Amino acid sequence: MKKGLFSMVLVLAMVLVLSACGGASRVEPKKAGEITVNAVVYNKDTDKIKDVYGEDGSKFEKEFETGFKESFISTFAASFSSDVDLDKQVDDFYNALRKQVNEKTSYTTKVTKDDKESPEIQFAVKGLDMKGVQTELVEELTKAATADPSIATDDQKMAEKTMEIYTKAVQNADAVSEPKTVTLKLKADPNDDSLWQMQNDVAFMQELTTAFFMAGI
Repeated sequence: MKKGLFSMVLVLAMVLVLSACGGASRVEPKKAGEITVNAVVYNKDTDKIKDVYGEDGSKFEKEFETGFKESFISTFAASFSSDVDLDKQVDDFYNALRKQVNEKTSYTTKVTKDDKESPEIQFAVKGLDMKGVQTELVEELTKAATADPSIATDDQKMAEKTMEIYTKAVQNADAVSEPKTVTLKLKADPNDDSLWQMQNDVAFMQELTTAFFMAGI
């Protein structure tokens, strides 16, 4: 009888242990944060996004590119009194910017709030120094307009020359020396205990892209 009871307890204990081992577990916060940044900024680890948030990370790059270009063209075109066609120039600029960010920028990661249900991860980002790019743009555009005064009176010419100089300047950009901190706040997904959700998704994405792509401004 005692032997039977001991066996029953042993089996029950093993079931509980195996259930615990086989249960859902979320990606460790630091790793989850790094996967997020790598996917958004560098178009890497996109296949791991599903493990973190349960979403398809393969769409990240395309959505980011589309959003960036639409926003850039809208903002840039608003500075001209007439319509300008910049699709090709903006494509070239985006590709140059992306390449430089991939090659020159960096970040470090640390968990600043070690909470199982709502951790916070801080990134120290050394993004692309766009202040230097802006300075070079103004200087070179002034020289170009002085050499060819028609640039100043023709919106399309001015837009094309600006993008030409901007693209060349960004190819020489380096990373800033002083990092900017960006914080990601996670929380356990209430509908799936194996996943995370971002608590500050909009603010985080804005701060992250600014830190990497527009540092120094």
